[in-house]
Amino acid sequence: MAAPVLLADDNPHARRMGTQYLADLGYVVEAVSDGEAALAAISRQPPMLILTDAALPGLGVALGGMELVRQVRAHPEWGRIPVLVMVGALARVAEAELAGADGVLRKPLSSAGLERWLPRTAAVGATPPPPAELSPAEMLVLAVREAAQAER
Repeated sequence: MAAPVLLADDNPHARRMGTQYLADLGYVVEAVSDGEAALAAISRQPPMLILTDAALPGLGVALGGMELVRQVRAHPEWGRIPVLVMVGALARVAEAELAGADGVLRKPLSSAGLERWLPRTAAVGATPPPPAELSPAEMLVLAVREAAQAER
């Protein structure tokens, strides 16, 4: 089974919409509603990508999504997983970057917004297979960083 994309958002509507958008792009999605559930999901099966709401509840802080990013970055086995933070306020962009996020998506999510950041899977037909020397997660990190540079 392919590694899923982890979507962490406490808003049920946002989780449904994000899950649908990602599924339409060819990704397998595991959706959770808080920081503790996100860490449990990562422990069970590290995802190829994490999308987290900045204001995710849990992990003992108001901005649990930022804490999730910090914990992923600090973990020796998870530190290379690409993480995108979803923000409702542009003021959170700098916080997400300081936490170590690979990029920021503006909420509410849209399929167009996700497509700018995420390559389609080979099954959908838009992304060529990754070179053998890079893992799928490493390829995704490169794609996310290239998209971020293109937007600047």
